[in-house]
Amino acid sequence: NGAGKSTLALTLAGLLPPAGGAVIAAPSLAQGANPSPIRWASRELLTRIGMVFQEPEHQLLAQTVRDELAVGPRALGVPDDEVSARVDELLTRLRLAHLGAANPYTLSGGEKRRLTVAAAIATRPRVLILDEPTFGQDARTWAELVAMLATLRDEGSAIVTITHDLDVARALHATRFVLGAPA
Repeated sequence: NGAGKSTLALTLAGLLPPAGGAVIAAPSLAQGANPSPIRWASRELLTRIGMVFQEPEHQLLAQTVRDELAVGPRALGVPDDEVSARVDELLTRLRLAHLGAANPYTLSGGEKRRLTVAAAIATRPRVLILDEPTFGQDARTWAELVAMLATLRDEGSAIVTITHDLDVARALHATRFVLGAPA
């Protein structure tokens, strides 16, 4: 705790300016945008970098779970039938279908976390940055989330996971970087 993992995630996601130096996206990710993600407009970020915050409440925007999943695709101008299909698929995959009409703030901590992961995935970003994505999940849900992340990785998305759960890194066969708190 206190090493700057969440700050690093937000910086990589283009949501915080770097304290020093610069974060430059690969040309294939920037594709015509400014090379620095901090300079990207929200719409430019949506399909490039998805972010799941450590605290799910910090990214909830809509009044229902279903609408929360539709925010990003609608902002991109995705046709309504495709938005509905994406939302339905994510509700089912993350076992949230029975909560579609619920207010996101009434969900349990684990359900909120799954909702925010699903909302980030809904825009189909090429890079997905997740801060403690498996925190508060039971063994079944943990395995489902890790399997979904592995599938996204295998389909070509870059996955950056900030976690204390080393089993996640092992399961994803991830390159690990360890940050330590300052002395």
